Amino acid sequence: MINCGDCERVLNPYLDRELSEEDVVQVREHLDACSGCLHHFEFEESVRRLVRVRCQEQTAPDSLRQRITVRFAMERIRIEKRSS
Repeated sequence: MINCGDCERVLNPYLDRELSEEDVVQVREHLDACSGCLHHFEFEESVRRLVRVRCQEQTAPDSLRQRITVRFAMERIRIEKRSS
């Protein structure tokens, strides 16, 4: 079983569903046994849920969306140049 430090380090990947099945089982077992880590998990999960709901209620201004799109494109070009 993992310890509290390990659980803390993998909590975000756990919430993002980025862990292997084996790691998910280990985190779940630790959360079932540790009320402190479970409390932290529940807090993080509630913050994410709140952000998700609030982000659906409002949309970004078109100017912001355009700036973000341009920055992503620039970053993609920079990465592609570095790779070649």
